[in-house]
Amino acid sequence: MKILCIGGDKRMIYAADQLSAERIFMGNYPEPSGKFDVIVLPMPLTRDKASILSPLAGTSVTFNIILQYAEKNARIFSGGNCEILEKLCRENGFELTDYLSSEPLALKNAVLTAEAAASILSQNGKKAVFGSKILITGYGRIARILAKYLSTFGGIVTAAARNPSQRTLAEIDGLKAVDISEISGKYDYAVNTVPAHILSNDFFEEFDGTYMELATLDGKYEKALCEKNGIKYISANGLPGKHFPKTAGKFIAEEILRLM
Repeated sequence: MKILCIGGDKRMIYAADQLSAERIFMGNYPEPSGKFDVIVLPMPLTRDKASILSPLAGTSVTFNIILQYAEKNARIFSGGNCEILEKLCRENGFELTDYLSSEPLALKNAVLTAEAAASILSQNGKKAVFGSKILITGYGRIARILAKYLSTFGGIVTAAARNPSQRTLAEIDGLKAVDISEISGKYDYAVNTVPAHILSNDFFEEFDGTYMELATLDGKYEKALCEKNGIKYISANGLPGKHFPKTAGKFIAEEILRLM
């Protein structure tokens, strides 16, 4: 079976190594030749929904490149999905699998994200995490693991979530839990894991700590409020690929092999 990895960041280099796969648009590697039974696309798949995310290529890589390398009835594994890719696979008889939707892989990536986030926070605050009051908005995979890490460091963590089940889970984990509307008091650190504008202007006016954005937001709103109030703002997107590319690549390869 011939496998080709197209695009992506350093994670995909390590994933290709794990899969013993050829690769394209990865720095100075030679372009592959022939057709491939399996094509692995990066995680995340795309930023503009029109091209494959390829930060190492230095150029835009369109989805049509798949047609150049895919065997008839090839399997396409993608770290996400978009309408263009779905249409291309449907029209050409390719089997499309979104490995990003895998719960085991999501949990592994959550661990890497939380570990990197905890490390970054511990080096970018006015106070040590130990003894600090920390607010985490949301209590999904990443938030829960991050709360565990920060609590282990001695942080006093409060989880704020609209979902009563998430608040109950936080309480079971030994944390204080509040509804988003009930956030009050002063914190030394605040971490947002919800892809929405959660914290109010009043919160930022009273906040005198470090703010981290872990959600899939552009963060302009929160960043502007931080700058206005003299708050340290940390944008923390794509932490697994930036901080642990070898491990993140290994996890991707393991999931591809499991799905195959």
